[in-house]
Amino acid sequence: GSAQPAQVAPAAEGQAAAPADAGNGIPATMPWKGAPNASVTILEVSDFQCPFCSRVGPALKDLLAAYPNDVRIVWANQPLPFHNNAKPAAIASLAAHRQGKFWEMHDKMFANQQGLTQDNFEKWAKEIGLDVEKFKTDQKDPALATQVDREQAAANATGAGGTPSFFIGGKLLQGALPLDEFKKAVDAALADAKAAGAGKTGIEQIKAAFGKHGGEAGTKVAEYFLEGKAPAAAPAEQARGGDAPKADEGPAQAPPDSFDIWKVPVDAKRDAVKGSDDALVTIVEISDFQCPFCTRAAATVTEVEKAYGDKVRLVFKHHPLPFHDKARPAHAASIAANKQKKFWEFADKAFANQQALTDENFTAWAKELGLDVAKFDADRKDPAAEKIITEDMEMAGTVGIRGTPGFFINGRKVVGAQPLGVFKAVIDEEIKKAEAAGKKGQAYYDSIIAQGKVFSELGDKQNEFNYDRLPFVGKKDAPITITVFSDFQCPYCSRVAKPLHDVMEANKDKVRIVFAHFPLSFHDKAKPASTAAQLAFEQGGSEMFEKVHDALFAAQRELSDDKIKEIATANGVDKAKLEEALSSNKYEELFKNTMSMGERAGVEGTPSIYINGRKFEPQAGLTPDVFAKAFALLKK
Repeated sequence: GSAQPAQVAPAAEGQAAAPADAGNGIPATMPWKGAPNASVTILEVSDFQCPFCSRVGPALKDLLAAYPNDVRIVWANQPLPFHNNAKPAAIASLAAHRQGKFWEMHDKMFANQQGLTQDNFEKWAKEIGLDVEKFKTDQKDPALATQVDREQAAANATGAGGTPSFFIGGKLLQGALPLDEFKKAVDAALADAKAAGAGKTGIEQIKAAFGKHGGEAGTKVAEYFLEGKAPAAAPAEQARGGDAPKADEGPAQAPPDSFDIWKVPVDAKRDAVKGSDDALVTIVEISDFQCPFCTRAAATVTEVEKAYGDKVRLVFKHHPLPFHDKARPAHAASIAANKQKKFWEFADKAFANQQALTDENFTAWAKELGLDVAKFDADRKDPAAEKIITEDMEMAGTVGIRGTPGFFINGRKVVGAQPLGVFKAVIDEEIKKAEAAGKKGQAYYDSIIAQGKVFSELGDKQNEFNYDRLPFVGKKDAPITITVFSDFQCPYCSRVAKPLHDVMEANKDKVRIVFAHFPLSFHDKAKPASTAAQLAFEQGGSEMFEKVHDALFAAQRELSDDKIKEIATANGVDKAKLEEALSSNKYEELFKNTMSMGERAGVEGTPSIYINGRKFEPQAGLTPDVFAKAFALLKK
């Protein structure tokens, strides 16, 4: 998931601006590919450790092939701070770019996301033909780290806080989307670009096209990323009540995924609530006191409160993330403070002192806030506080929130520490609706969310799959078919193999598992591996296929043509037939059809799992219990 906003020091005066370009408007330091004088420029804002970013590669490759004269893609870095290898990878990729080999290094990194280490960077540098000593020297050049910081600041200021994000002709599109979505966006941008950019070249053409298609926000995208203008400083990390410098509001448009209404219940007696009982807009904040993005978002919420007054009310829901060891006790303490009507004051203390969430400080803050300390201490240790936290976290799961912060504005989801302009865009729309309806307060909010969405791990859409020729294990006529779109070089696919095997063992005769080949273009051994597995199935049925499948995944890190042949023949595959299948691309049509079938069903990357044709997206891992719940849902 990785669509979570990144924290970065905003570009400051005196930082290196983007250097001059070579005439096409793209700074020489920024890697790009595609048509040199394209009408449509796409900024890809990405993170080498983000699994969703690696999944989008095939769609982008196909997009460039579909628009050979009209589209170019420019890379911008957004290494998310919870991906500890992402920034070193970004710097290493730019060091490779200095020797003209960015995209080769890019492919190595995405093919080996679990191995983003300095040793591997040097190994890959050698493999792709770089001068390794120069590469190592360039990695240490502070200008590259500054460039990454500048690109992050630009991304955060323009709404691209999560990855992958794309500015297509200046308009923001987020997520690892299927090719058709990208094509629609390019077609829309192309018409505007040709109208606005006629007779213009270089950065002037890009700015005109971005301004026409993306409005004022589009112009800012070009200025921040391509011209090196520094966005206004983001608010300093502070308690939500402080007077921070006002943030650059960013794009004044609702995020594309914010139009659904989600069922987020609010209980004014139970929850921490601030604002008028007659508010037109209810903002539910799902947050974690140890999360730096939540502190930034809290500062933005303060701006919202100042701007809208009694028209908005704020509700807090607890979501301490498991890797934040100090968060849960802080949330329990805040619940105790809420019992004495001092939740928001306590929350300010917690956000302002994220590095000091200790029992001693909780007690000290309780004293400062005038609480009955004995009652406060008893309440924070009361199991009732833990129950509230657990309930809030479970609720967050039902509305598709995994990271923090998450916001629901009258039920509409806004993910991450977005700029103020994004909040204003959604709030303004909701105020108009409320005023038109002549309704307000809790009753109005309850009526909005009554029919709201709840996240289901099993999609509603039932896809019809053609299983002809595809390898499977289990009984062919089993009542439950699990289809896994998979790639033998994808590290995430190797991880689902065992849980799927366990499900088969636990549900003999009830389940069959179909392997749907989805070899991603940037995994050069995925197709040969799939070829060996397919031939094993045709020659020796499920039994031989399963042996080859398991052995290929076990040897994933050292897959080579010879290794694939060795694994296949050791498990009984006919050597001559394998050589012939590999040299003739025997299964090219089968792979192509299977991938097209997957894309039509919404497959954006691997692994993608479907149960009886319905997309399966578990939030809590692939445990037998999770599958059991999904199987129960099939009956409804």
